[in-house]
Amino acid sequence: MSAFFRSLALLCGLTLTAAENIPAKIVVDATKPGLTVPADFLGISYEKNALVEPHFKPGNSVLVNLHRNLGAGTLRLGGNKVELTRWQANAPASLDKATGLAVIGRTTLDDLYSFLKATDWKCLHGINLAGNQPESSADEAAYALKIGAASVLAFEVGNEPNLYTNHDLRKKGYDCPTYLPEAAAAIKVIRARNPGIILAGPATARRTDHWFEDAVAGLKGQLEIGTSHLYALSGGSTNPTSANFPSIENLLLPTTMAKDVTMVDEHLAAAKAAGMRYRLAECNSVSNGGRTGVSDTFVSALWATDFLFSVAERGADGINFHCNLKPGSYSPVSYSKTEGGYVVHPLYYAMLAFKEAGRGKILPTTIKSAANVTAHATLGADGKLHVLLTNKDLSKNVVAHLTTGRTKGSVMRLLAPTAEAKTGITFAGSAAGTDGKWAAKTAETITGSGADLTVTLPAGSAAVVTLD
Repeated sequence: MSAFFRSLALLCGLTLTAAENIPAKIVVDATKPGLTVPADFLGISYEKNALVEPHFKPGNSVLVNLHRNLGAGTLRLGGNKVELTRWQANAPASLDKATGLAVIGRTTLDDLYSFLKATDWKCLHGINLAGNQPESSADEAAYALKIGAASVLAFEVGNEPNLYTNHDLRKKGYDCPTYLPEAAAAIKVIRARNPGIILAGPATARRTDHWFEDAVAGLKGQLEIGTSHLYALSGGSTNPTSANFPSIENLLLPTTMAKDVTMVDEHLAAAKAAGMRYRLAECNSVSNGGRTGVSDTFVSALWATDFLFSVAERGADGINFHCNLKPGSYSPVSYSKTEGGYVVHPLYYAMLAFKEAGRGKILPTTIKSAANVTAHATLGADGKLHVLLTNKDLSKNVVAHLTTGRTKGSVMRLLAPTAEAKTGITFAGSAAGTDGKWAAKTAETITGSGADLTVTLPAGSAAVVTLD
């Protein structure tokens, strides 16, 4: 290992092995800016019954700060629990632990929309479809619009109708042709009560039956935003040789990313054909709550930096990483009842890195390397060029030769003690504080010679390069 890498290890608090150094040639074309990354691209998705717990209140400064660190964003209320949440206008928030049914009312939404105002986030507000009470959903939407219209992105009608039979919400044989008239009837009631309301859906789970494509085509003119869900790997897979098995190796494979963005391309095209925008409203590394040792490790952050940009480059409105607020899961943030506070997990730091790099217009980027390294770039309105580099190779250091037409800037690193680490993660030398606040502490100055800048990436790390 070179003296340079030893110095870098000491600087970053890493223990680098004598890993092989692999070159990477990266070219960014700043003369061809493309799509603009939406300001609210980043998002978190929560199970709707989280509303009955004391999280989304304006006085919860820690959770407010954790959201504000990420800039403007979109908070989604959804998940399977959206179909088990009932609206009773005058009722306090409550949860029947025996049945799983939650009840929310006006005071619950008062707290939620005051919280959203404090965070400066918008809400993709899920409403019940499976309960067959569209009048109640219409009333809930009407109150949300009354108190927090400026914080509403849209109302999402139902959650994963293509899995209703799995959850005993519909009888066996329930299919998209059965779903469509049911959804259309509910939408008619909701719109009648709320003229001009923006609706989203069908919020389908990932399957190969083209339910999403058929649903958005069948609901053309009735939904403004098409939404669907994606998990990179299957929490239900028990076959270690399967490409869907939840392992560190599978999560970082380029073929896994290629498969996932193919689904995004298909759904985005179908939504556009139906006159809708498209948002990946629920996603994460491993389905069914994630896999301990994969979803809660630094590897999930390495996956997410590449995934976020890969979806943004295709023209989606945004991504909502699902969060059940439980430790040991895929959640970017969890709540520890024993410690009485919030805990920040590796995925959250990937979101911080994207917030720094994902500003402005996307730039064409090419990369040549034998290592598993990715690069994505944007051109900001301030003229600064941002490049997010991720070394997903856990055994090889990468020496990136970056050609951008600029030769001076700084580097903010996304680092962890090991790829499997669950704690000790930092971005720009800083971790989120117990008060939920985060601020960059360190940035390395870099100056190139000739046409290139050289940026070193230790195995299993990422960096945001900002060029003036």
